[in-house]
Amino acid sequence: MAHNMKSPSLRHAIMKFPGSKLLHQVDLSNQGVSLGDVLRSCQQVGLTGFAEVRRADAMGMIFYYLGGEVNALFREGQVAHNGQAAVDRLRGLAPDPDMTVTVYELPLDVAHLLRGITQRRKLKDDVSGPDELEGVLGRLKESAHTGTLEIQTGKGSAIILLVQGRVSNTYWETAEGVTFEKVEARRRLDKALGNGETQLLLSEFSRDVWKARHEIQDAVRSRLQRSPEDRPAGTDQLVGEEKASRQQLLDELDAEIPALLHSVVFDLLTGAILMRKIRGTDALRVSLLAERLPSFVLFLRDLVAAQDGDSMDTVDLSTRNVLCVVCVIPESQEGVGVIADKSQPTALIEAVLQRCVRGYAARLRPTRTAQTGTPS
Repeated sequence: MAHNMKSPSLRHAIMKFPGSKLLHQVDLSNQGVSLGDVLRSCQQVGLTGFAEVRRADAMGMIFYYLGGEVNALFREGQVAHNGQAAVDRLRGLAPDPDMTVTVYELPLDVAHLLRGITQRRKLKDDVSGPDELEGVLGRLKESAHTGTLEIQTGKGSAIILLVQGRVSNTYWETAEGVTFEKVEARRRLDKALGNGETQLLLSEFSRDVWKARHEIQDAVRSRLQRSPEDRPAGTDQLVGEEKASRQQLLDELDAEIPALLHSVVFDLLTGAILMRKIRGTDALRVSLLAERLPSFVLFLRDLVAAQDGDSMDTVDLSTRNVLCVVCVIPESQEGVGVIADKSQPTALIEAVLQRCVRGYAARLRPTRTAQTGTPS
């Protein structure tokens, strides 16, 4: 994250976010508005984005996800802070005639990854054109990298979102602040390469970091107030046991749903498929639906959450030939999807899926409690 950077320039102390949308800028020299008023409004409107606070000698940011504070950065001179320490410093700033607060909205897919970003580092690759960039992306695909690749050029900057090595989206922001997405963003990025110095910054997505910033929806309580003891710690043993539990879950579904064609367990944080099971060649005709299922569920989950913090338990989808049922597991932030033919009723498949998911969640609780020392 930006607080690890050692550049003395305040302009570069905070990372840039191509794809962000300027909502408004507040001049705090107006005596009728305080910094606290602006930050409270970010929570109350359910902002997904960030508030940037600037004055002549300091700069800071507070990140929001659906109105909750998930992280903060603050730099004053050569001293940098993050988390609750950064919030305390920001809120303690004395009023200054030159202080401004600028509020930006972020796309949900960018915000998802940024919540778990860690180990941001500069790459030494010399990217002077589209071919060199493809070489970097090819290497990241081979390593199944999940995270972000930032590209800064003289004509603008880009952020490429990667999930399991695949490019999920691209945002390009011109030097004038105009933002483009997807194919047009990549076209403009390719055109800008080779025109002067280009800098690449790679960040990794950590699920543990994401969870450390995750909090059950609770009014305007800050997610930064959680103590380190409350944060989950991942270990190799925990990963192995969770993998075995997922396999057991898919085996149970395979045994109890004769109509099953394809089943998947996927990550609700990134949309990555963690494990799958297919039944014969008939599963091929629904493979595309299975691949797109996680991103569809993530979209619905965020849409529902925007409605007064509501949450989603199950999703039923039916076509002429097949049906699909998805269950959300809050305990593990995973989704379980079953695609089956219509030889069995949807209600029956949903009942089996819910029962198997409850058993899976129950198996996870003692495992996570033993590893973390706290209940899930």
